[in-house]
Amino acid sequence: MTATRKIQVLIADDFKLLRDVIRLYVKRADDMTVIDEALDVTDALESARALRPDVIIMNDYLPPIDSAHASALFREQGFTAAILVISMQIDPEQIQRSFASGANGFMNKDEIDEFLVDAIRGVYQGERYLSPKAREVYPSVDQ
Repeated sequence: MTATRKIQVLIADDFKLLRDVIRLYVKRADDMTVIDEALDVTDALESARALRPDVIIMNDYLPPIDSAHASALFREQGFTAAILVISMQIDPEQIQRSFASGANGFMNKDEIDEFLVDAIRGVYQGERYLSPKAREVYPSVDQ
């Protein structure tokens, strides 16, 4: 029997408690694993360069820049990992900027418990993902 390759996840957030929560949900999923954690955009870029994750879960503000600028940096440097942005506040302009800069998904932090694992799977498979709360203010992922 051959082992199925797990989805390799990089968590990029400066808040330890949130990284711990995300890691817990990823660990519970049998098809994914956390390969590293980063506290700021510099650490995230270095980790992505060394480990080549499949999915980057990124805070909407990754010190010292927002998710749109961080997504653009990842794309400019040739990273193909899917980027899932998480945020406490759902702002349609931030969602639009993040998508325009290369993010693949956007979700509210309050929805992590219910939707994180499906969101990771979705963006990994090439889908654009919006959590229910994000979809309320930004109804089209094609904008």
